[in-house]
Amino acid sequence: MYQLGNLFGILTAVLFGLALLNFFVKLVNRKCVMKLPKENKFKQAYASVMKFLIKNHRFFGAGAMVLMLAHVVLQIIFKWVSVTGIIAAALALVAVALGGILFKAKKRTPAMLWAHRGAVVALTIAIAAHVITRV
Repeated sequence: MYQLGNLFGILTAVLFGLALLNFFVKLVNRKCVMKLPKENKFKQAYASVMKFLIKNHRFFGAGAMVLMLAHVVLQIIFKWVSVTGIIAAALALVAVALGGILFKAKKRTPAMLWAHRGAVVALTIAIAAHVITRV
């Protein structure tokens, strides 16, 4: 059963990675893709992929959160409690909460966006530490 916990951890990382792509596809679009001619096939394909990732960003984040909670529960029940995992889970809760606040806010301030991004950066570091150390 603990192998299911490991699978949920991997799927959590995959969904988190898909949610994280939101920032990078927008960055690449601003820096490179927008400069291409309108008729360019790559630009058209990139636009469709970018639209899909941006449209589903919140669902990837929420799905990662749900799988992370299942991962934590299974790991606690069948394996062990990981300190780095608990830290990563707490940061994931913060990032998802800030993202939800940002989504529901009638007026989005730059500070809210930077708080969400800061939580995501901290979460990325915590996940890397969790995967590397497994402590």
